[in-house]
Amino acid sequence: MVSRVTSSSRYAQLLADMQMNQFNYEKLTAQLTSGHKIMKITDDPIASVNILNTNKQLGQIETFEQNVNMATAELSALDDLLDLANGYLSQAWDKAVQANNQTYGESSLKALKVEIDEITKTMVDLANTQYNDNYIFSGANTKTQTYTMDEDGNIVYNGTPQDNPDYVRQTEVADGVFETINTTGDKVFGYYQKVQETDANGNKVYLDENGDRVIESLDANGDKVYTYEAGGDYAGKVEDLKKSYTDEEDFSGVMGALKKLSNSIQKVLDGETEAGYDEMKSTLTMFANSLNDITTEQTKFGGVYNRMEMSTSTLETNSENLQTYLSEINDIDYAQAITQWMNAQYAYQASLQVSSATMNMSLLNYIQ
Repeated sequence: MVSRVTSSSRYAQLLADMQMNQFNYEKLTAQLTSGHKIMKITDDPIASVNILNTNKQLGQIETFEQNVNMATAELSALDDLLDLANGYLSQAWDKAVQANNQTYGESSLKALKVEIDEITKTMVDLANTQYNDNYIFSGANTKTQTYTMDEDGNIVYNGTPQDNPDYVRQTEVADGVFETINTTGDKVFGYYQKVQETDANGNKVYLDENGDRVIESLDANGDKVYTYEAGGDYAGKVEDLKKSYTDEEDFSGVMGALKKLSNSIQKVLDGETEAGYDEMKSTLTMFANSLNDITTEQTKFGGVYNRMEMSTSTLETNSENLQTYLSEINDIDYAQAITQWMNAQYAYQASLQVSSATMNMSLLNYIQ
């Protein structure tokens, strides 16, 4: 069967060839502009899936790198603070040794007490340090000031207690791998509190402005009510009440050691010489234990910092490997691509010229 050649079929073929050459030219132009072989999924479905997965992994690595950088910065600040704490503790320990020298006179003991009280305030300020708008030593309560000192001399820890597992703050440094980056103030520095007096029912005892005893209890609705121990309701402001303390104390760590040392010096100054020096002597062991506690925490977080640095190296290596793989499957070879682009350009221009010349021809061109 002989196919009939018509102008329309010839034009259709020319148009199809021209469109194909145009498509190749535009595709290569887009690849040169972007530097990528694959512009859409249909170009290479398998490679496209690999590119998507690789970009996802690179995004995760970037997040992990940010986590590690933030964590190492905070750990570095923590290490600096523990270094300072060690220094202040050593100073206090030296003062404790001096205070235990029973040849010191009244003026020397008073001077030592002033120095100890100043070191105590400095240690509290140190423990209240913020980093990135968070209180470092408050456990999970990062927006709560770690320590407060009241007029009664209590050094109260307000953060998450060390025996509460929820104090931990962690950061993800790899897929499913977490590192703990914080500790608690009561574990590192301890605390000091006088024990508030309670009545026979376990209710807290306060004193009003006249020194009369006021009992805090709960009514039937669970609300706090304040009544005089001798009878009658307390009608004043609750904030005006003062706690009534027993002779007992609750303390630990360097905060406890500092307050006990200050109190023991005061006892000696008040004439309680034997009791004061006995208590003063006991603080030497407390300072030694506190130094060991701080050093242990510093060593632990030094290890965490080192692991962070190793994680940084691992993440950088993984990122480089993935970027190399991504480049192999998606980046163009510019020398080859430019050659192909120029050939496509020549082919497209040629098809335009052929089409233009053909459009001006008719059967009269073939009649002799």
